[in-house]
Amino acid sequence: MATAVTETNMFQCGVCKRHYKRLDHLARHVRSHTQTRPHKCHVCSKAFTRTDLLKRHLTSHEPRNGEPPRANPGNPDQIAPVRVSQACRACASNHLRCSEAKPCTRCVEKKIDCVWFTPDDGASEDDEGDTSMQGDSVPPPEGSEGGTLVDVDPSLSIMESSPGQAAQYAPMSVDPGTVFSGSTAPDMFAPPPPALLDPVSLPGLDGEYFFSDFPDLRLLSGPWASTGPLDLGLESATELDDMDLRFLDTYNTSVPFEPPADDPARGDADSAGSDDMRAEAYRDFQWRFVPSIHDHAGAEEHNLSLPEAANDKTSPESRISLDRRMTSAPLEVATRDRILTLVVKSCRPGNLSRAVSSFPSVELLDSLLQYFLASPFARSDAFLHAPTFDPNRKRPELVAAMAAAGAVLTCDPALTKLGHAIQESVRVAIPSMWEQDNTMGFLIALEISLWSGYSRKVEIAESFLQPLLTMVRRDNKFKRSRYTEMAPDSSLQGQQLDEAWRKWVNLESWKRLAFKLVQHDTNSSMALVVNPLVSYAEVQLPLPASSELWSAPTAHHWKEACLARADFQRLTLVDYLDDPEIINSPNVEADPLLSRQIFLSCAWSLAWEHIQMSSFQRARSRRWNSLVMTTRREELTKLLTHFRMSMDGTSSAADTELLVRLELILLHLHTPFDDLQTFAGMDGPAQARAVVPAVIEWARGETARRAVWHAGQIVRATRLLPVGAIRGFTAIMLYHASVAFWVYALAAEKPDARRQWGSNSGSGLGQDVWLDEADGPALQRFIQLGGGRPCIHGGGVLGEEAVHLARPDQVMETVLATLRANFDGGPRPLLVEKLIQLMAGLQRSSRTPAAS
Repeated sequence: MATAVTETNMFQCGVCKRHYKRLDHLARHVRSHTQTRPHKCHVCSKAFTRTDLLKRHLTSHEPRNGEPPRANPGNPDQIAPVRVSQACRACASNHLRCSEAKPCTRCVEKKIDCVWFTPDDGASEDDEGDTSMQGDSVPPPEGSEGGTLVDVDPSLSIMESSPGQAAQYAPMSVDPGTVFSGSTAPDMFAPPPPALLDPVSLPGLDGEYFFSDFPDLRLLSGPWASTGPLDLGLESATELDDMDLRFLDTYNTSVPFEPPADDPARGDADSAGSDDMRAEAYRDFQWRFVPSIHDHAGAEEHNLSLPEAANDKTSPESRISLDRRMTSAPLEVATRDRILTLVVKSCRPGNLSRAVSSFPSVELLDSLLQYFLASPFARSDAFLHAPTFDPNRKRPELVAAMAAAGAVLTCDPALTKLGHAIQESVRVAIPSMWEQDNTMGFLIALEISLWSGYSRKVEIAESFLQPLLTMVRRDNKFKRSRYTEMAPDSSLQGQQLDEAWRKWVNLESWKRLAFKLVQHDTNSSMALVVNPLVSYAEVQLPLPASSELWSAPTAHHWKEACLARADFQRLTLVDYLDDPEIINSPNVEADPLLSRQIFLSCAWSLAWEHIQMSSFQRARSRRWNSLVMTTRREELTKLLTHFRMSMDGTSSAADTELLVRLELILLHLHTPFDDLQTFAGMDGPAQARAVVPAVIEWARGETARRAVWHAGQIVRATRLLPVGAIRGFTAIMLYHASVAFWVYALAAEKPDARRQWGSNSGSGLGQDVWLDEADGPALQRFIQLGGGRPCIHGGGVLGEEAVHLARPDQVMETVLATLRANFDGGPRPLLVEKLIQLMAGLQRSSRTPAAS
């Protein structure tokens, strides 16, 4: 044996920085990062990294023992050949099936020596395979003419390798000076027949296929002895030429050869590329915050000053389109100074001068404040009383939070950064003034963070909601006893009337703020799929007053509206949950829109209770009868259906958003959404593969078909929303619908799955079932029997044709087109941009061979 020569690991991977002594080792390692599978089976579309694996796979489609060929070699019913415990050198080198008895049948038939090692023999230096990514290269021999290859049986050509057999990769080193002759020459050194010398002469075979069948990687960098007229022209050299690199490109680093069909890791390896793409799509999204040294409260302080505009540029105030002012009192310079003081207290010394010198003007802050109050997306009029609101008499934390929210709503890049920077200052300032009345500003700051698209802000917003809820709960703001009836007397006039009005406004503001807080908690729970912090049982408030009372511009108008509604019925939330139709009665004093919002918030809490119990039932043995769970879900579905019927005839954008929220609750009632997101890659490839059985079990049932119908209704409703309305929680709801579509399409809409589960039976085989249209006989046939082909209306680049769920990439593209079209080419919020990237990543992963 030649003595090993110490070498420097001079080849480095540009991705993971690992070092290798040989370039061929590095080339094989790089393949583990690319995860490409260029060789595709023409029968089942399964893809492989190497052509020899494809050859081996193709034999599984051939008839065996009179049985028809199998279209799916990964079928668990298929019995795979048993793998031998130890293959001989000749069989292992040629990737052929060996026998358990030694000498093996093949070596006996070919009259060659059968050489193998038992576990007691140990491994010698000659036996060290090249499978280690960082293994030392084979030392070069002292002489270049040490060995001669002589003829063996020509029938043992490379083309005779049986791709259907699984053999251990055990390449053999060539000892310089060894001459193989007759029966002692392993088949790996057999000269190829003349037909193999010209790849063009092999029909259907390319050069890459040809070179992939060379058996030993170490022969590439070592000497090749002349074989006379059959010499392939591979001179002795340590460099790799184009031919060598083409050969290396056919090998995978970690799994050089295909495992046997009975290896449970086979399915995992086939889907690894797709799983990695899905996990990568989730890696940078908002639910997974990984702190770094750049994440801290002062990271956005440089955004507190707007960039200076050139003379030909418009001012920041001109970027904000205001149709009307919501408050009569403009923002004063003193209020701007108090906001600046708040910001300065939270700034680090290095950013103070810049923040003070370039802080937004009072005109810009006033414009941002008015934009927030007037925005139909913020709906601040639901809890802020505009007729009595004077920003100059409010705490600077509240005014700063409102200006920050207005800046974020503009979607202007510079103003959005300014808004997030001011919000961070408000977040830092509020805990230092815990005893002050900061509830409203606290809630606005939390809403900005929750829908910001920044994972750090989202995590802070989720965790800081508990202190705010504690303050409101401790003050009995969720109790009915906290709110007394205040009917003005007809004799009230002047100052007394104004005081009564303002006292009523203050009490109503607290009630609406409590409702707003419950709705925020619900939105956070539904978006992040976590427990709501407010129980439906503790919300015992009377319903909010009608807009006629709340929006009265003066005390006199308020008094007249109160006297006109003196005999109207005052309802509580419990009354509304008991009868959803009661809100439409003409003699009920309540705000229909806010009442419906709080109804759905409590409905989500009820649904979440059932979802958690169902999840617990799936994880462990069923202590409760499944009939109890089914009955509970049917009761909740009936309640929500009754609520939908009570909304017939409503057509405003706010009511349309309520319908989206309603359909999302119904979708979650019929969906293990945690499993769906895990399957999509949120928790990484390993967890995605772990939940595959549960997802497939869900996709087989009627509940999955009901879920995708509700997802279709979400898409249908969001298309009706005005431009720019699909943002924040509405965008999250559309994303949830896309995940339900996408997972169902992968798990249930493939032809083999449909045949296995007995779907598409009867007359509904070829009928399109529109999931984004109203209910009908075809839809009920699909939900209850699985008949028909579920589809949605195409949009964007796909046109208006039917997009079937059997094409998950096209379905995701349709939902993406709906999201993009809502902004009509204008700037989009960061959360929407991240959702688009996430959904596009899922779309790309469903195009891979493993996903299809």
